[in-house]
Amino acid sequence: MPTDAGIPPNISEITAPLLLGMLWNWALYGVLVVQVYVYSYNFPGDGRVIKLLVYGVFLLETLQTTLSGADLYYWFVSGFGNMERLANPYASPYDTPMIGGIISMTVQFFFSYRIWVLGGRKAAWRLCAAICLLSIMGGAGAFFAGIQGAVRGKFPTGRLLKLENMIWLLGNTLSDLLIATSMVYYLTRQAVNGNLLSDRAITKILRLTIETNTLTTIVGVTALSMVAIFPVRLSRICFAHRMI
Repeated sequence: MPTDAGIPPNISEITAPLLLGMLWNWALYGVLVVQVYVYSYNFPGDGRVIKLLVYGVFLLETLQTTLSGADLYYWFVSGFGNMERLANPYASPYDTPMIGGIISMTVQFFFSYRIWVLGGRKAAWRLCAAICLLSIMGGAGAFFAGIQGAVRGKFPTGRLLKLENMIWLLGNTLSDLLIATSMVYYLTRQAVNGNLLSDRAITKILRLTIETNTLTTIVGVTALSMVAIFPVRLSRICFAHRMI
């Protein structure tokens, strides 16, 4: 396809984050499909609210993954070799920050509710409020990033990129960190009741919580550091998909 601009020598710095971020996103979606299947098979008796939450988030993830596939086609198939296409965010302002912000807030608010129940409604309300406020902060930053990308019609750079992404990633990372530490603390307290069967179940939940939230927090801190150190590069896109 003919292009108006020549391909720069540092093309890999532009294309690699976009491509690797999308591939990582699709890989995690495959994991999610398995998790939803396992949930539907093992917990058919869950209440309507829980099922609505699980399947609603799954549908949003499916929509986000489909739109990211459209982005991939726009940049690397129909727009192959066209630098103007690579500078155009296409659907990514909607699928990465906006839909991702909705999903993150939904999941974080649910965990906040679980912490509220585990820790006692009166004792844990301040902690839950902090988690919700940080989640709203991250969601607001995500929507701001998406609106900027959609209005400008190109990937933001410089101070604007740094501001919006710092708010987005900082809110999500701190919220995830509070959720992880709080869940470990309250579940550990529940595990000392002397019931062997319940202690084993809580131990499995603890292991899953630590593994999942540790990975989430590490990637979040990495993305936050990359935005702070390299605000004009697209490398953050590889890690932005983990926030979804």
